Formats: sequence, C-alpha cells, structure tokens
Amino acid sequence: MSLLSNPKGTTRYLIATLLISIITVVFIGITLSSLRQEAVQTHRHIANLHAHTFDEHFSQILEQINHTLDRIPLLNHDITSPHSLSPALEELLYNAPYLRSLSLINKEGLILSSSHAPNIGVKISTDNFLPIPFGETPLLRIGIPHHGRDWSSAQPSTPQKPIEPDAVHFLPLIKKVFFAHDEYAIVANINTSYLTHRYIHSLPQEQGHVSLWRLDGILLFSTDAALRIGMPHYNPSHPQIEGESHFEHLTKNKHSLMNAFRLARIFPFITEVNMNETTALGYWDKERSKILWLSTLLITLCGFLGLALVLSYYREIERQKEQLAYNKQFRIAMEATQTGLWTWNMQTNAITWDPQCYLLLGYEPYSFEASLEKIYALTHPDDAGAMFLSIKEQVLAHGSFLIERRMKNTKNEWLWMQVRGKVIEFTKEHEPVMLTGVYINIDAQKKAEQLHLSAVAFETQEAILITDAKEMVLKVNEAFTRITGYQESEILGKTPRLLNSGKHDKAFYDQMWKSLHEKGFWQGELWNKRKNGEIYAEYLTITAIRNKKGITTHYLANFNDITNHKIAQKQIHEMAYHDPLTHLANRVLLSDSIQNAIRKQVSSHHYAALIFIDLDYFKELNDQHGHDAGDMLLIQVAQRLQESIRQSDTVARLGGDEFVILLENLGNAHNYAHLQVESIAQKVLAYLCKPYALTHGNYTIGASLGCTLFSYNANKDAPTLLKEADSAMYEAKESGRNKVCFYQERKM
Repeated sequence: MSLLSNPKGTTRYLIATLLISIITVVFIGITLSSLRQEAVQTHRHIANLHAHTFDEHFSQILEQINHTLDRIPLLNHDITSPHSLSPALEELLYNAPYLRSLSLINKEGLILSSSHAPNIGVKISTDNFLPIPFGETPLLRIGIPHHGRDWSSAQPSTPQKPIEPDAVHFLPLIKKVFFAHDEYAIVANINTSYLTHRYIHSLPQEQGHVSLWRLDGILLFSTDAALRIGMPHYNPSHPQIEGESHFEHLTKNKHSLMNAFRLARIFPFITEVNMNETTALGYWDKERSKILWLSTLLITLCGFLGLALVLSYYREIERQKEQLAYNKQFRIAMEATQTGLWTWNMQTNAITWDPQCYLLLGYEPYSFEASLEKIYALTHPDDAGAMFLSIKEQVLAHGSFLIERRMKNTKNEWLWMQVRGKVIEFTKEHEPVMLTGVYINIDAQKKAEQLHLSAVAFETQEAILITDAKEMVLKVNEAFTRITGYQESEILGKTPRLLNSGKHDKAFYDQMWKSLHEKGFWQGELWNKRKNGEIYAEYLTITAIRNKKGITTHYLANFNDITNHKIAQKQIHEMAYHDPLTHLANRVLLSDSIQNAIRKQVSSHHYAALIFIDLDYFKELNDQHGHDAGDMLLIQVAQRLQESIRQSDTVARLGGDEFVILLENLGNAHNYAHLQVESIAQKVLAYLCKPYALTHGNYTIGASLGCTLFSYNANKDAPTLLKEADSAMYEAKESGRNKVCFYQERKM
C-alpha cells in the first residue's frame, strides 16, 4: 500500500516531523544555554584558581620579607651601630628582586641607614600602615602606595591624587625592631614593577586583571589600566555601610560572574581577579555557530527520517503477519507431539488447554473448564499472588515469559511446573492479544536442587545447631565450631547451656522459652561464651520443629557472631555524639541534653544554666607553637572542666576553643541559682588560668565566660539559650577578657 494513498499515514508523518522539529529547536536552545553556563562556570573556576595563586604568591613574598626583617637585628653583632647597617641592607637585596630598598628608621621616622644611599636623612610618616599594632608583638604592616622609585623621590598616594598605573611607584612595608633595647623600624619597599611583569605573564591583560586591595579599601596594586593605584574602593556610587568590612563591600559591589575574591589568611589584603567576559565566551560563540549550522541540517534531515520511519513501520506489520502464520504452524506441530499446549486471549481472558495439560496434573482431559480462576486455584498460594503480574510484565517487556510455579495434582501433591509463553498476535497498536505456550513438569529437577541446596546451606557461614526435644545436641556445622571453638564431638549429647555466659538472668530465658512454646520461634541478641572463656555477642534464631500432630520433635538454632558489629555500633555512637579530640559531648549531644533539661524543669521547677567558655588568645598559641600544642592544651582544658563540675552536669566542646557547661538542678530560687552559677564559673575560670604543661614548656592562657540562667517557664529552646550564653561571653571579652558575665535580657 502506498504512503500517499493512505491519508492517515501522511498525517502521522507530518505530525511526527513537526514534533521532531520542535524538539530539535528546544534541544538547541537548551544546549546553547548549557554551553554558555559551562563557559561561565569554567572561567569562574579559572578566576578562583588565579585568585588562589596570586594570593599565595603575594603572601609568600610578604612571608619572605617578614623573615628577612626578622634577621636584620641579628646582624647587629657585627655592626657597631644601626647607622652602619646600609651595606648589610644592600646585601640582603641580592636575592630579593621583589624589593626596591630596605631602610632603618628611628621613632621619629628619620631614615638612619638604607640600601639606597639617597634615602638616608629622609623623614617618612609611619601613620598609614595596617594592621594597627596591638600588644608588644611586632607585626609586618602594609602602607599605602607611593609615587616614585624610592623614598628620596616619593610622594604618597591620596584618594584625591591616586597614582597612574604606568607611573613608577612602590609599596612600603614596616616592622618594628630592637637594637640594644632601643626601638627602631625597618621599612621594606616592594618593587611593584616586579609584580606587574610577573602577574601579567601569569594572566595576560587580554584575558583578565588582578588587583590587590588593602583591608581598608585602598588599591595597593593592579594590572588593570582603568584603575588608579592608591584609590579607595569606597566612593559616592559605592558608599561604605556602618559595620561592613571591605571584603563584604568589595564582593557586594562587583557583579560580574567572572570576578573572584580571596581574603588573605594572615596579612591584611584581598586578592581580586576579573576575567575578560568577551574572551571567556569566545569559545561559546564559536560553538553556537556550529550548533546553529548543524541544527539547520538536522531539521532538513528530519523529513527524510520521518518518511523512512513510516515505511519501516509498514514493513514491520508485514513481518509480524508472517510471524503469526509461523506461530500457528508451530502450535499445530506441538499438538501432534502431545506436548502440554495452552493459549490465552489477553483481551477476553479466554484460556484453552490441550489434553496433555490435564494429564500432567492427573486429570481427565476436559474434566473442568480451563480459566484464570481455576489456574489460580490450582497454583500454590505462595506462587499465585505475583504470577499473573509477572507474566504481564515480562510480556510487555519482551513479548514472551518464563515462570516456575507449584500446581496441585489429583493426589493433592504440589508439582513444580515450568510455564513458557510467547505473544503470537498483536493489535494494530502493537498490544499483545494472543499468547501460546507449554507446561513442563520439572518437579524431579526441583527436588534434586533442593536437596543440594540443603546440603550447601548447612555448611554456610551462619552457625547451625540442632537438638532433640530434650535439648540434647544432635548436629552442628563447621561455622558453629569456628565461632564457639567447640568441635562437634565435644558438644554432641550435651545441651547448649554449655555456652551460657552468665550475663542473662532467669527471667530472660523464661521469656525465650515462653515464645518458643507459644509462637514456635524466638530471635534476638544473646551473649554467650566460647570454649576459651571469651564472651561474645550473637544474633540467635531458634525454631521449634513440630510433627503433624503439633508436637515439638527438634529445635533448630541459627546464629551469627555480631561482636564486631556491636563494637562498631559503639564507635559510631561515640563519633556521632562526642568530640573526637577531647571525647567531650559535641554540639548534637549538648542540644539533646539542653532539651532534656528543659523538659525536666516542667516537673521539678528547678533552674538550670549554660556557661559559654572561649579561651583568650588561643590563636597565638597555634601560630607560635603549632596545632599539636593547641590540641594538647584543649585536652587539658577538657580535663579541668570535667574536674570543676558536678557529676550531674554536662561539658561539651562546640569546636575550636569554645566549650559549654550545662548546669542542672540549681534549685527553684533565682538568687540562689545565680550564686551557684557564679561560684562554679569563678572556680572554672581560676582553674583554667593555671599553667598548662606543654611540650615546649609551661603555658598560661585566660578565658572569657558567659552565663545564662533559664527556668521551666522561659519558653526558650537550645539554640536561643546558646546564643544568650555566647552573647554574655562576648560581653566578657569586650570588658577586658578573663572575666565572667551574665546575660541580661534587653527590654523593649
């Protein structure tokens, strides 16, 4: 039949072609969007990598300069006075191409010695350097960019007069030093030309730019010709909001998807990398042109493809008709060989059996009408439930099926039958209509398989023990010997009580036997004893085997050694609810404990309290002596906290150097509860301030404590109470540290 002579076929072809075209257009749009997003994501990732690289490089330069400046006071052993340091300073520049000069200044800012002789005698201002110094520890501080090659010709940049990007300039650093107990400072001038050549080589200007900002918003360096060195980021278009850091301000006011920012870990600067969006999306533009060209070709081919599919559909119809004729011939051949043959019309559910199907089950041919209901009744209940569903699923998926089921014969015996079937007729919509197949008696094969499986199962990894009705052991397998240590010859004729560990009382075993007598089985966890005396955990199932009269003749016990599983459970619980370093309760367990305390307050009406503890200057210990020393101190802090409280209280570590104590049962009088908390807090503070024995020697550290009281009618949850205690702790820090403060609710 010609396609053109079939209007319905032509319509279907046109609809299919239109749908394919629409799908193609949608797919093109999705693909182009996906490619663009991928290009943006890739270059955003590249920007982050560049930011990381430049941040690490500039931080490394500052670290090297810091190290160099720390060495300069040591040179004084060979030098009579700081005024004669110039040759030594000049020598230090040989391996430091990133430095333009090193100069020694007194407290008034007067240059006494310098690697660049013209600098000597110049007076410089030391006001505008970050970070602001605190304490006695000398810090490497970053100044503002200066116009000129060195101090002899320097002009500081200002917001009103920033430095042109192509002008010669340098970036000063300063650090306090001591010579013979007299205070001086070393000023190191960074050669920004070195940074420009280095960073443009790593990130060419046609691809993007890198900028370094000081934390107060001053531009220290940039490869972007549009920016002026020393200019502030804050301006009328981007005003600074009170309390907002420069990092927050910078990232909020840079909207390009290609920007990446990185805050330095140690020094007060931010690295910004801005990728060129046009360059980044250039590859996407090329791919878009290719896809548009290919899509045009694809849409053109859709018409030819649709026509080919329609022609293929009609060829398939003819092939199925030939297959149907072949299947009918095959059915006739099956009848001639007396094989149990059946047919099933899935539309009418009409079923026919040939005589051999009846004879397989011992019935006279046609002694009953074959139907789905009759087949269901003859099938074992365990197999009948999912039988027809399994057939339909296989037929819809494969056009044929293969199942095995038990069917009842005339002697009420269950015989294993294999049922094979195949679809031999379809509707025009290609839905199955007629199935045909055979029954095959596989009962003898199944029984042989079961005997083999029984023998294999007995020697499984699970221990098996069989006793008679009097509990005398008749048989054990190899797994029993491996788990308990008893050979079969040692246990035969004895009772399983030989394994009794003594960890279970009489009531436990009475309940076990009650379940066996009433339900015919018992299962649960049990502690038993091996031959070598070792106690182990097992998961045990005992089944009572009864005869046809319901009398118990044997007991079958199956068990596995779950000792390692119990140990793993305990370890998992420890990891989930305890801090791995100090073994104190973690945040999860603390929250649960607080909620439990709140619930108990409803009945007791007793006050409870939280003490939030933060160690003062703990970071300095880590920086000076390493994290191992910090961990050693945290462990000792945890021990002291546990020794400072009552047994009913809880100590938890929230992370870092933060700890929380939960105090319960403080009585129902507010003033008395307050006095108890203050007494305990002062005791804890005094205990924490005692010296700690660390590897490098004794170390003393302080702490700030914040306390909050709560009662049963406070209507507060754990997070709220923790915030209150945390707020009180910060009040203690702001009040000078090493103090105890109580949370005061602010009334509106």
